Amino acid sequence: MDYVKFGDDLKLSRVIAGCMRAKDAGMEGERMLRFVEECLDMGIDSFDHAPVYGGYTCEKLFGDAVLKKRPELRQKMKIVTKAGIVLPGVEGNKTIYYKSTKKEIMKELEESLEKLGTDHVDLLLVHRPDPLADPEETADALGTAVKEGKALHIGVSNFMPSQITMLQSYLPVPLVTNQMELSVKNVDNFFNGVLDDAFTRRMTLMAWSPLGGGSVFSGEDEQSVRLRGVLGEIAQDHGTTMDAVMYAWLFVHPARIAAITGTMNIERIRTAVDAQGLDLSYDEWYRILAASRGFDVP
Repeated sequence: MDYVKFGDDLKLSRVIAGCMRAKDAGMEGERMLRFVEECLDMGIDSFDHAPVYGGYTCEKLFGDAVLKKRPELRQKMKIVTKAGIVLPGVEGNKTIYYKSTKKEIMKELEESLEKLGTDHVDLLLVHRPDPLADPEETADALGTAVKEGKALHIGVSNFMPSQITMLQSYLPVPLVTNQMELSVKNVDNFFNGVLDDAFTRRMTLMAWSPLGGGSVFSGEDEQSVRLRGVLGEIAQDHGTTMDAVMYAWLFVHPARIAAITGTMNIERIRTAVDAQGLDLSYDEWYRILAASRGFDVP
């Protein structure tokens, strides 16, 4: 397993086990514990959470099955969680909204710690940029979480470069990552300044939905059809699978992108791990890019 550095003193496995679908996959009790143990055996030491996953249930499924039964496993893993999304009905609200007040961030963090069965997370992210946020207040919440030892490091998710600059200007500690949608299906963030900004900040990116939500495998839209053809050819040339090629497409990028898996199927996660050893040529990388965008570079 390759491990990537986030900031000065945090390292996470290049493949991060995303737990968003734990409820839908019926990952309770021994099933969840076995899943975590198998991930650890593969060298995956990092697990991605958020309070809203599974309608506020996934963190508790993880905590009840893993850390509250096997607390010694906490020393072997890194836990990432987020804060700042409020689902409908939680506050009598009719719609989902983002909320980055200090009160909300600290409340969600405390609830996450209780559900997960730990006294700290290794990385706390602001889940989405909130247009109503006071950056000074949001920064105060993140700084307080670090000062109190409830979050060892902080970062953001789905932020554009200017939004990172704004929030960082109020913080005494660095934001160590930006978790963004990056995949062969969604290449916008390779060209809109997100990658450039990450290089400038020496910031490691996390890719969510690294397989593009799975639409490449069966989607009939023109982009999916184009990608399926090219990915299938490249996979055949390498004696591997399309999903391995999709992970490798991210891994070969010099930004050293970490990928958050979106499955609870351990064999599919093993494919992501194996993809670290798959080297794509410049020609193959650009063929995939062209298939995604529908045109060759000029």
